[in-house]
Amino acid sequence: MAEREFGSLLRELRAAARLTIEELSEASGVSVRAIGDMERGKVSSPQRRTAEALADGLKLAAQDRTRFLATVKTRPRAGALAQLPADLPVFTGRRAELRQALAFLDERSQEARAVVIGAIGGMAGVGKTALALHWAHRIAVSYPDGQLWVDLRGFDRGGQVLDAGQALGGFLRALGVADSRIPAGTDDRAALFRSKLAGRRVLIVLDNARDSEQVRPLLPATAGCLAIVTSRNQLTGLAATHGARTLTLDVWKPDEAREALARRLGTDRVAAEPEAVTRILALCGHLPLAVAVVAARAAARPSFALADIAAELNEAHGTLDAFHAPDGIDPRAVFSWSYQALSPDAARLFRLLGLHPGPDITLPAAASLAALPARRVRVLLEECGAAHLVTEHAPGRWRLHDLLRAYAAGTAEEQDGPAERRRAFHRLLDHLLHSAHAADQVINPVVSTPIEPGPAQPGVVVDAFHDREQAAAWAARELQVVWAAQRQAEALGGFDRHLWQLAWTTVDAFSGHAWTLGRESLAFLTRAADAVKRDPGGARYVSAVVGWVAVQEHRIGRSQEAKARLRLLLRSPDSPAQSLDQARVHHDLGWIHGVLGEYDDALRHSLAALGHYLAVGNLPGHARELASVAWYHALLGHYDDAITSCEQAIARLAEQNMTAAEASAWDTLGYVHHHLGDHRQAIGCYLRSLDLYRHTGRPALEAEVLEHLGDAHHALGQADAAGGFWQQALDLLVPLDHSSSDRLRAKLSATAAIDRGR
Repeated sequence: MAEREFGSLLRELRAAARLTIEELSEASGVSVRAIGDMERGKVSSPQRRTAEALADGLKLAAQDRTRFLATVKTRPRAGALAQLPADLPVFTGRRAELRQALAFLDERSQEARAVVIGAIGGMAGVGKTALALHWAHRIAVSYPDGQLWVDLRGFDRGGQVLDAGQALGGFLRALGVADSRIPAGTDDRAALFRSKLAGRRVLIVLDNARDSEQVRPLLPATAGCLAIVTSRNQLTGLAATHGARTLTLDVWKPDEAREALARRLGTDRVAAEPEAVTRILALCGHLPLAVAVVAARAAARPSFALADIAAELNEAHGTLDAFHAPDGIDPRAVFSWSYQALSPDAARLFRLLGLHPGPDITLPAAASLAALPARRVRVLLEECGAAHLVTEHAPGRWRLHDLLRAYAAGTAEEQDGPAERRRAFHRLLDHLLHSAHAADQVINPVVSTPIEPGPAQPGVVVDAFHDREQAAAWAARELQVVWAAQRQAEALGGFDRHLWQLAWTTVDAFSGHAWTLGRESLAFLTRAADAVKRDPGGARYVSAVVGWVAVQEHRIGRSQEAKARLRLLLRSPDSPAQSLDQARVHHDLGWIHGVLGEYDDALRHSLAALGHYLAVGNLPGHARELASVAWYHALLGHYDDAITSCEQAIARLAEQNMTAAEASAWDTLGYVHHHLGDHRQAIGCYLRSLDLYRHTGRPALEAEVLEHLGDAHHALGQADAAGGFWQQALDLLVPLDHSSSDRLRAKLSATAAIDRGR
């Protein structure tokens, strides 16, 4: 018989290729169960696409491939159903997800009474139906009695959800039941449906389900049947009551999105403009629906450069205007079907989430946006998450896809007035500012010039911090959010005090990240400097904020501009005359001269700053500046003066509870002892510095001390210990893309070379 002939040949070719059934399944994408059934002749001759997949997995030569495919005959069982829509001609990617889906069957292959239910979930436009149909076509050979398919219209444009009873009526008619024999009630129809499936092996695809309740009556109860369900909602109830295997789709990986574009536009066109392709895919958020729409537009304009398509998308970024296709495919419409299924409170929250600049949002921030209690907002976020409109990608942190954020913002603009949107954003800024201030007070309990933000708007939720580690962790996580919110606040206008106070309360906590963000960091501080000058209450803070701008200018290679900016501040007729302002400017000038190796000038400015701090009785500033004076003495080789200033600084900084500055002073003292040849004393100082830095959440400075510890151990001839400390330092710096990483790699390589030479 043909099926025996095919199965025997498959087994012969698999043995010749020295592949197990499991290995052939991995190589071909055909399930272990299906291959076993084919080899044993228990199923009809497979579909040609399945045989071709097996031939690819076997890597057959041309002659063997022809002989193998010649055995495939299309002979469906009499009365078999074939309702599956056509598979996508350009199905791309999803290899890992398809393997996981095929594994659902293999997990149950030994359970004779098992009914397999696979539930595919994910946001609108992510490709749930495409994967379900591709999976169904791949495995259809294992279901000789056919396939049933129905669109349940759970998120239909017209809002007309298909009743389960209606769907059952269609299935029963397909199974040969006359209209007069179809019961009126849904439960009776479901019972008859299960009876008609008894003894059959049928594949059922339930597409676009609203929820578990809609699906349950449509599930088979017969061994050997499979139900594939897709939904934008999380079908957790189905998993709990029917043991459904769930698979949640995310957007494409970058290489999958690029492959999809290449299959639609041609590999040559895509390869010719790699940067434009990367930009297009990023603006699409790697969402399959968005990529398909843009690919169709580019295919219709073969003379257009892809850079022009990218520019068009970039111009519309933040909206969905560029993703509307002439044939009516529009992400806005697709997203709206999920949005319209939300309760009124959840819908309002979703709209307000579009005002948040991203990349993600915490529960207190979301509660502040909505002016609702956090407990209530968590319930609403879970509702949005169940609809795959938001994702809790980390505990307590929710994320929207960029296109969903644009949809939420656009919907808010349509349904919420400008005053309501501005009030919501004001609450968000208050949440960030007051939380940052609370974190800063824990991290830096004593500062030379404290600020006190104005009262928060009603409904604002402020994060609370119990220790430095918790506060520093919040600051590190919220870095991008604070900067994006400040940029958005400037665009809206009228939030000057927030602009500079957000910088004031975060600059110390974020200082360890400044070089990883370069010009973006400079823009953040420049916006703050412009705002503090405009704010009537900001005069006493201008010199400090301008100093931060100068420091960041130096960090991006504009040192001369930085020094000129600070000198102008000292000489200008409008420059601050108060000693505290003068102290700040001299401190910043000293720091820039110091990092440039101009140690005499650095010491001169630091001593001037020290005098000004002393003149106004500013104890925190004086204590910190003593540590700076000590450092510049050390760099100049004035070791006795350095030790004296260091010891004074350490005592006063400890009294002021200025942990980070005290850690720096201990590091300086270690540096002095190291250069005096007392390496063991240096190690003790470095260890004290390291312990203090580890309580401040500053990985770059912690790495600097670890490098110094390695240097001291290396000087003692303890190569293994030195290498261990250098490696710890490198592990901290690599995620920061810090320039010192190369120096540490060189030290580690040199040590390894010496070890190999022994």
